[in-house]
Parts: sequence; C-alpha cells; structure tokens
Amino acid sequence: MTPKTLKLVRQLLWLYFFLLIFEGALRKWFLPSLSSPLLLAREPVALLALLYGWPLISKQPWISWLQPLLLIGYLALFFAIALAHGDLFVALYGARTYLLQLPLIFLFGAVFNKDDVIKFCWILLLLSVPMCILIVLQSNLPDTHILNVAPGGEGTAMFDGALGRSRPPGTFSFITGVASFFPLGLASLFILLYTTKIDVLARVLCTIAGISLVVAIPVSISRTLLANYLMVLAALVTSLLIARTRIVPLITGLLAMAVAVAIATTIPAFQETSEAFTARWESAGAVSGSVREEVGDVGVASDQITKRVLPGLLTPLSHVDKLPFFGYGSGFGSNVGAQRLGNPGFVVGEGGWEVSLAELGLPLGIFFLFWRIAFGSWLTSLSIKAAIRGNIFPLIFLGTSLFVVVQGQLSQPTALGFVVLSTGLTLASLKPGISS
Repeated sequence: MTPKTLKLVRQLLWLYFFLLIFEGALRKWFLPSLSSPLLLAREPVALLALLYGWPLISKQPWISWLQPLLLIGYLALFFAIALAHGDLFVALYGARTYLLQLPLIFLFGAVFNKDDVIKFCWILLLLSVPMCILIVLQSNLPDTHILNVAPGGEGTAMFDGALGRSRPPGTFSFITGVASFFPLGLASLFILLYTTKIDVLARVLCTIAGISLVVAIPVSISRTLLANYLMVLAALVTSLLIARTRIVPLITGLLAMAVAVAIATTIPAFQETSEAFTARWESAGAVSGSVREEVGDVGVASDQITKRVLPGLLTPLSHVDKLPFFGYGSGFGSNVGAQRLGNPGFVVGEGGWEVSLAELGLPLGIFFLFWRIAFGSWLTSLSIKAAIRGNIFPLIFLGTSLFVVVQGQLSQPTALGFVVLSTGLTLASLKPGISS
C-alpha cells in the first residue's frame, strides 16, 4: 500500500468517526429533508475505506477473524433473498453489518496505532464538554424545542425519563448515542491521565472534561450510561493492577476523580436532574422489562444483572425452536426493515442475540453468536497480555467494547457505529506508536 493510499484510508476512518458523532445533528437540524439517506451516510465511507484498505487488512494476523464474518454476511444475504422475506434492499441493509460495518474494526486496527489512539482520546475529550452542555440545554427545554426535534425535523427525539424530565439524545437520534459516547470519553480521560505526559493547559481541559462526564450521568437519566461508566472503571482498576502501576499515580488519579465529582455535584444541572435520575432508577428497577426500557439498558446491581443481562443471553436460546430454520432474513429486525416490510415495531425483540438469531436462523445465528463470544475472548486475552507488558490502553478501552461485541445491539445504526469505533480503538491500541 502506498503512503498516499494509507493516508486516504486514515482520512476515511476519521470521516467515519465524525459522521458517527454528528450524523444525528445533520438529520435533525441541518439537513432534515435528507434524514433517510443520511441514515446510510457512513456506508459509502466504510465501503471506500475497505476497498482501499483491503491489501493492508489481508496481511494482518487477525484476518482469520474477518473471513468467517464475511461468510456470514454473504450467506445472510442469500438466505434473506432466497428463503426469507425476499426484499433485496432490506437484505442488503441487514447484511451491511457483516460486510461493511464490523470489518471496519479490523481496518482501524490495521491503520492506526497507540499514537493515533491518543489523538482520538483528545478529540473525544474536547467533544465531551460541548456534548454535556447540549444535553443540559435539551433537558431543560420543552420536548418540542428545535434542539429536541427528531430526525427529519418533525416530532421529538426525547424519550420519557422520570419526574417530568426526558432523556436528551445530544447530537444523536436516540439516547443510546449519549450512553455510548460518554463512556468512550471517560476511557479517553483515564488513558491520558495515566499514560501520557500532559502540561498544565491539558490538565485544565481534563478537569473540565471530567466534570462534564460526571454531570452527564444524572442529566442523561440513563442507567445504561452509569453501567457503562462502571465497566470502564472496572477495566481501569484491572489494568492498573495487572500492569503493577505505582501507587502514587493511582492515588493522584483517584483524588482527581474525587475533586471532579465534588465540583460536579455543585453544578445546578447536576443537582436539578439527580432526583429524576434516582427516581427513574428506582421505578425502572421495580418494572424491569417494561417496553419503555431503553435499548441495551443494563442494571448495575446484582439483581439487575440476573434479571436483565442473563436473560438477554439465555432467553433467545430458549426460543430458537419457534424461529424459521433459516431465519426471517437479514434486516428484518431493524427499524428500516420493519417500516419497509410493514412490521409493527421490534417484532423479533430488541436484544442483540434475539435479533441475530431471528434474522439469521438457527445454524447461521448460532455460528455468529459463537463468533462474537470467541472474538470477545480473544480481544480480552490480547488486552490482558498487553497490560502485563505495561500497555494499559487496550484493557481500558475493553471496558467500552467487550460487552457490546459479545451481546450489544447491532441493528440500530448508532449503536453499531459505536461497536465499530470502541472495538476498533481497542484493537488499534495494541500496536505501539512511534513514541512508545
């Protein structure tokens, strides 16, 4: 691959990143009349990046993970057209998950390294501050305000929260974008604080970003966001212990976190929304499984894990005997597929495993679930080995990527995009940079 081509692929992946963050803003505020086409804005970028970057991917040792993924995509496309719903557009829309989106994970890992990951971390931190300000504004404005408009410029993108407050979507079209974005910001903050040398100005930025990340918890009224934060914190502690980090940086980091939390609790936006967040936590815990639950939401307490996470893994497997052998067809469980095929909402469920088994059928669906589990296990093993060698980047990012790789929702475009981004950064951070 020539340096010019490599530069082009890198630019395409950066474009993918920015489209993921601002695609919802384009669909809601700037180009609402093009809302439907913009839903697929990242697909041409992904296609071009893979076409130009394939020679580099094919030389990587992890090509053996990509080959079965492509096979699943081609078979899913064939089964959907020949044996299932028969709609070419819906079939292509579903198959793009396996043929265009998930393969980008490996392109991120092939093109970028630790130095590039640090750049992503700074951008994510810089964006976390205005994103927090935006969700604060959205939370305090009527659902009908222009900042809360839904994609297409009609209706509202706000969803019920608690005590009369709604869950703000930020620049995204749905709350899941907020719940995925801020944990990446938290992981970025930890990476920069614990692994890089930063000056006074950069520390000020990290402090402001840290406060924003804390304020986002109650303002979002999202239990998923808090659960994702806890997974990142668990990954951080694990990585520091494995890497045998000196106690002084660990104590300093904990004190900095405590200060950020203390300052955040004095901010009116935090105080005004904390009660609503607590109320939603309590009410949602009492009615776990309600249709009002957000996609991919998980509890943090052990009873929530047993009531929600484990059923998300086991329940789909117990219902496989009721599914068509070759599935309902790729794309059938998505919003796009539901609208085009005239289906009433999420007819096959909302969980990642539910949708995969229903769309792909028993043999191909089980194969894909095994792929997800095996790939997540492999990524975990590599991240732990890297931490033992002193590189804690991958294990920290694993806090944002492991759960979604294994069980996350893939039929919702924003959720799928963050699976690609978080996992791609995890893989890229395994490669040492020039400064390493």
